[in-house]
Amino acid sequence: MTLSSFTRSAHRGLRPALVISSIVLLQCCSSSISSPLVAQATASVSISLNSATLRRTIPTDFFGLSFEMSSIEAGNNNGTEWFSASSASGPYGTMLKKMGVGNIRIGGNSSERTPYATTTDAANVMAFASGISANLIWNVPVKQNYNQATSVSFVQSMWNTKSSNGYSFPLNIEAGNEPDNDDSDGNTMISYSTWQSRYDGFSSAFRSQINSSILTTGPSSSGCCTFPNGLETDSTYTGSLKSTIGDVTVHTYPLGNASSTSTYSDSNSSYDAALLSTSRDSAYQTFYDNFNDNASNNGYTVRIEETNVAYEQPLVSGVFNSYASALWALDYFCYMAYNTNLAGMNLHTGPLDSNTYNAIYPVGPASSYSLNAEGYGLWVAHYGSQGQPLQTTLTNPAGVNLTAYGLLETNGGETVHLINKTYGSGATNVTATITPGGSYTHAQVIVLKQSSNDVTATSGITFGGYAMNGDGTWNGAYGAAQTFTGTFTYTLPATQAAIIHFY
Repeated sequence: MTLSSFTRSAHRGLRPALVISSIVLLQCCSSSISSPLVAQATASVSISLNSATLRRTIPTDFFGLSFEMSSIEAGNNNGTEWFSASSASGPYGTMLKKMGVGNIRIGGNSSERTPYATTTDAANVMAFASGISANLIWNVPVKQNYNQATSVSFVQSMWNTKSSNGYSFPLNIEAGNEPDNDDSDGNTMISYSTWQSRYDGFSSAFRSQINSSILTTGPSSSGCCTFPNGLETDSTYTGSLKSTIGDVTVHTYPLGNASSTSTYSDSNSSYDAALLSTSRDSAYQTFYDNFNDNASNNGYTVRIEETNVAYEQPLVSGVFNSYASALWALDYFCYMAYNTNLAGMNLHTGPLDSNTYNAIYPVGPASSYSLNAEGYGLWVAHYGSQGQPLQTTLTNPAGVNLTAYGLLETNGGETVHLINKTYGSGATNVTATITPGGSYTHAQVIVLKQSSNDVTATSGITFGGYAMNGDGTWNGAYGAAQTFTGTFTYTLPATQAAIIHFY
């Protein structure tokens, strides 16, 4: 099925005329009616869902997080394990389960350095992953600290832990982190042929010396797409060994290197404009096409197991943790989940004591946590996304910066994620007339918003009328049921997102 049959956002902005209107909006978290919206430009769109045209079911572990190896080491946390069986039921684990995090990846540049994690660290991470019902990807060094024998011994310990505890997730070992990139501590980049040789050695040794069911994953490259394309076309793995490859992986940071330009380090407005640009979705598609769809068509699973806004991010309040990041992450994860054959994505977490681009803060052991803007985006993308994306036709005559993602739920209902990315002088309230693909008579709505509809704000974000609590609990929910016949009309204010559930 071609992408053109699925959701596309209009790729031109709308500068609103001065239109005075009062719109009554049903709140997502109760049956009460809100006060009229302030004077705002308005536009109308129509959305048609076709449940006869479906994509593959979104994988249960599509939405994931990536962590630096150094962050999970007890030795870097005053001897305290951040991830463990007990922390899986604590505030952090509770928060991840609430967000629908189904995949944990341990890697990053620190996985190529010493000190490397201990086997106890690995055992604790495995217990944590099992406790939140997530799959696990674990990285072993392939550059300056490469040692096949040492890695085989380490993975043997992980296999013993998995077997003795009966963990259900597969043991998926990633061969190196960004082999095509020099780390900050020296000239560490290796050639593709060197990486491929070391990957082959790992794959063979793990299966022959430990267990044939161990999966190997890679190339975890920083650039696209010589390394991943090389792996997926390697004749060694086109036959019976194809099943030994867990994922073909790559990294991407859509805004590139933040430290190489002042564009993102000094100006909230330029950052917001870049994140919420109408051309953003087409850039995602271009990257995916290059990454590429051929891998999945040829029987491989493909995963972006490290991604975020930009790398080398400076800590500038309001730039990399603003509400704009929530809308960006929501649209980014929805676009890739609904319009590609990706197996999943892992939003990367910065190192200890950083708050540059983390879904949750702080990084490391704590008694409570705060869900950052990107965390809200990831959570809302997962919410109501269990099922198969369906053909979604958005008719948008005014070219408003709005995206829509329709889904046929596994329970037979339908959902639509609506994201209104207009803000500031271009803010536009959008009235959407939606025609579901099935014969439904009831609808419920839940809304992501910031209290002042301010994309630069770093607080005041709610979902379903409530923020995520520091212990991972949440009091929000879909709003009261509304009845309708044929079509359902809903007005989404500027700078907000909503999920509409039909049943």
